[in-house]
Amino acid sequence: MPHHDVVVLGCGPAGERAAIQAARAGRRVAVVERAHVVGGNRVNWGTIPSKTLRESALFFHQLAKLRLHGIRYEVSPEVTVADFMQRERAVVQRELELINESLGRYAVEVVRGYGRFAGPQAVAVTPPGGGETRTLSADFYVIATGSRPNRPDDVPFDGETVFDSETILQLPRMPRAMTVLGAGVVGIEYASIFAALGIAVTLVDTRPEMLPYLDREVIGMLRGELAALGVTYLSDDRYRGIQRLGGAVPRVRCQTQAGRTLDADALLYCVGRDGNTSDIGLGTLGIQPGRYGLLEVNEHYQTLHPHIYAVGDVIGFPALASTSMEQGRQAMRHAFSIPGPLGRAEVLPFAIYSIPELAYVGDTEETLAAKGGEYVVGRAQYEKNPRGQISGATGGMMKLLFERPSLRLAGAHVVGVGASEIIHVAEAFLRSGATAHDIAELLYNYPTLSDMYRHAAFKALADHRQRG
Repeated sequence: MPHHDVVVLGCGPAGERAAIQAARAGRRVAVVERAHVVGGNRVNWGTIPSKTLRESALFFHQLAKLRLHGIRYEVSPEVTVADFMQRERAVVQRELELINESLGRYAVEVVRGYGRFAGPQAVAVTPPGGGETRTLSADFYVIATGSRPNRPDDVPFDGETVFDSETILQLPRMPRAMTVLGAGVVGIEYASIFAALGIAVTLVDTRPEMLPYLDREVIGMLRGELAALGVTYLSDDRYRGIQRLGGAVPRVRCQTQAGRTLDADALLYCVGRDGNTSDIGLGTLGIQPGRYGLLEVNEHYQTLHPHIYAVGDVIGFPALASTSMEQGRQAMRHAFSIPGPLGRAEVLPFAIYSIPELAYVGDTEETLAAKGGEYVVGRAQYEKNPRGQISGATGGMMKLLFERPSLRLAGAHVVGVGASEIIHVAEAFLRSGATAHDIAELLYNYPTLSDMYRHAAFKALADHRQRG
């Protein structure tokens, strides 16, 4: 078999971008994908499908909330999740076309099958359904096999009443009540989406506080908005037993360690994800995955074998499509000495696609306080912003944190409509070292949500002057 410069295991966002980065530099690249399609969880089962459902749920919620005079709407009692996702297949198909077009343009060879290391210098690929194994050799390898939902043995996943985050969109019927176990990013997103569709949702958090690494004030606002949607939030509790209840239409009962009994039409279990490392031949490399099947890498994404890299969800936090893509690019820049940024970026934008959205970049009040430095806060409310009023999204807030005495921006947090979009303005401010004066004097279109940056910066300047 021909020798490759690099062989990539997995063609999700991390593997795809690693392959294209190397191929653009003139390298011979093969990517091994065991699924029948490329794109990974981002395109096929998670990110894009769930965001499509979210968009429909948001549209439905806005119709019900704004109640425009003279406009009536009806929702059929037979409506299903599939009905709310009619555009999903078209979006997914277009993404797959673009990915395949890009792989083809740069002559990346896509090898279908199960790839497993047969030692540090070879990957054996078994075609789907069996057949003759093909062995691929390369100078470098990239493990980008992603992750899968954690599925404990005592949780009776049946695809009818009990689901994980990759099967929940195949709900056979629209439930009236739902229990969501796990208040991480995925759990919160799905809890808000189904609540916006008029479903009674109970969200159970194993931790005492929701998303403890985020700004507490912003999380307080998110909790208030979730409550307004009808989400019941239960903290510091976990399941003790889950059982399917019989009947013409089956239901599910969850008994918790705190003594609660939660009956619902459907249960979504989304407590953690495991790295896809159990059957890729790591034993032949002497690599032992850590807890949850995740791989340990250095600052250049190298494993204990310098010529074998690992990127994306398989190395854990932050496990975002955007960061996974950049990790893939950086790994190949390092391997082939390609010019470009190297090292893990400290300023990363994060977004939670709940209803409403939450997004942030940089420090929180808690991290700034831990550093011991002085800072000032500027806030802007959606209800005082014309664009926020026009959209009917008046429950949101922008919060900017500035270091003293320099007044350089240290962190930005937004909860509300469009948060995932406007947070990139703050990322640019952070990377450029912008101060409250810079942000306040910049011109913004009117009316826009971005104009809240100016208002928040003026509030911070006023607080700074008051302190003297």
